[in-house]
Amino acid sequence: MKCLICQAVSHTVHAAGDWSEVKCPAGCGHYKVSANLVAKMKFKNEFFDIERTRRWLKMSRYDEPVPLISTYDYNVSLLHRDTEDRSVIAPIRSRQPLTSD
Repeated sequence: MKCLICQAVSHTVHAAGDWSEVKCPAGCGHYKVSANLVAKMKFKNEFFDIERTRRWLKMSRYDEPVPLISTYDYNVSLLHRDTEDRSVIAPIRSRQPLTSD
């Protein structure tokens, strides 16, 4: 199986009906992710922001050794790639001239 965050080869430790537990040796570590979130991301063709998610996991491990990423965490903590990534592909065009007289 691939890591749901960085797509590296990983190990599924446990897959229950409501969540999957993953161990990623490439830097994401041991975490759980909600089945609802995985389904939503696949449907919308969304992806995790790797660096933000890894930081979130690191902070979450202070409270819980194997953190669970839920739909709420994904949306509120901005663990997804957002508009700043899209602006590189399609920059906003201004009507102002590039040079001045």
